[in-house]
Amino acid sequence: MDNPLYTAKQSTPIPEDSDGQVKISFGETVLSVDDPKSVKQTSFDLFQYKLRRLIESIGFRLAIAILFISDLIIIIVSTILGFKDKDSHVLDIVSLILSVIFMLDILLRIVAQGREFFHKKLEILDLVVMTAGLVVNIIIMSPLVEHQQGQIGKVIVLPRLFRVFNLIRTIRIIRHREHVKTGSRHLVGQNKKRTIGNGFDLDLCCISDRIIAMSFPSKGTDAFFRNDIVDVSHYLDLTYGDHYRVYNLCSERYYNTAYFHNRVERILIDDHNVPRLNDLIRMADSVTAWFEENEKNVIAVHCKGGKGRTGTMISVALLKTGVCQTAEEALTLFAEGRTDLRHGKQYQGVETPSQTRYVGYYEKILHVYNHQMPPTKILKLKTIVIRGIASVGNGDGSDLFFTVGNYDELLGRFQLAPDSRVNISLCKNEHNKEEDTITISDIHLSPLKGDVKIMFFSTNKKVPKNYDNCAFYFWLNTSFIENNSLLLKREELDNPHKAKTWHIFQEKFSVLLVFDSEV
Repeated sequence: MDNPLYTAKQSTPIPEDSDGQVKISFGETVLSVDDPKSVKQTSFDLFQYKLRRLIESIGFRLAIAILFISDLIIIIVSTILGFKDKDSHVLDIVSLILSVIFMLDILLRIVAQGREFFHKKLEILDLVVMTAGLVVNIIIMSPLVEHQQGQIGKVIVLPRLFRVFNLIRTIRIIRHREHVKTGSRHLVGQNKKRTIGNGFDLDLCCISDRIIAMSFPSKGTDAFFRNDIVDVSHYLDLTYGDHYRVYNLCSERYYNTAYFHNRVERILIDDHNVPRLNDLIRMADSVTAWFEENEKNVIAVHCKGGKGRTGTMISVALLKTGVCQTAEEALTLFAEGRTDLRHGKQYQGVETPSQTRYVGYYEKILHVYNHQMPPTKILKLKTIVIRGIASVGNGDGSDLFFTVGNYDELLGRFQLAPDSRVNISLCKNEHNKEEDTITISDIHLSPLKGDVKIMFFSTNKKVPKNYDNCAFYFWLNTSFIENNSLLLKREELDNPHKAKTWHIFQEKFSVLLVFDSEV
């Protein structure tokens, strides 16, 4: 969905007084962050960028892979036929056509990458091998060779040798593996800004002069994951030397911190969820302390996709360091710095409404509570009123059950109607068809305090399951509850905020929580 906070801003040039380190502010759009030139793009720059994204896309690379496999089979078969003195003329023609296609692929890469192409040894090897392969195919198809083969017995070995030499083309599989890896990175990374240049193609970009957002999104083998880590660590070492610190926000995946010289701080946050409130404060303090050590120091923040958890914590850092004054400014700045508008309009900012809510909490912590934890507020959940229920599941709440918990424990599991499939505590559920609401009461739950997560599930198969494999969920912190109630509209609930669910969760869908203060 589009970022509701996003407003486009004009690009600005990269400052040249950077001591060899290119610093990029959030509004810039670059083809290569390693090239310290103005980011003002010509029409040819934009053409190069779009061409590069096309030929490095996973679809394009898979098509070339299919042709490569076909070419390999044809070369082997034609070589065998050649040694048996059997006609392989048709196969030779197909092989020649494929050679031309592969050469066109290389020429397109030269146009897209410019001088960078000739700085890559494997690309040069690919060019040499394919040029030799094309020449060999032309020689094999030459009438002169065919004439000599027929007239001079001693020269009959010539086309055979050429066919054997053609097998060398298979060595390009080394480079093709790298192309597929890049294509898979682009597929997973979507239209997030990337660092491209000097041999790097990374899901990494600068949000401000001292804050970097990145990710290790490779799906599949651990080898791909390690390759991403090695590439990013190499780039950070070359660009920032000893002046960077990494913040790893993944709870689901661990890596050896030695890749980053053990300058890694880990904050455990579940995917598509929020950090603990005290972790927001702890990271903000850590970032400012690191920045105060040396004016050249930078931070690199990542989760898996480099959007939700990364954006939440970077927004906090932007607030603490004074780059932004409000949560809205921080969220917008991150969205602009993370989204590449040349490659699509999809919002690549903070992922869920709960994450946005927690950035808002931190703004209050910073400006109202002097960067301290707010006073603890203990509340008892009295009722939950869900409006716009008619289009959700059975339409009366009878298919719903929910859980209440936090990062440390599950506090309770409740169903709204007796169901043999879910043997858990039963709440009272009053359905008002005229007002299209259900009111959930008699929630036998211990008093709540601090960070709380409420998740609703449905036994009705028509209700979509998205993040956290549930119908909808949300995080809150009791210290920020005002007037003992909290109203969350559709766009403020995790999962219903996505437009693809709006056929189920219609515009008036909302959740109202009513509490009693614990004396």
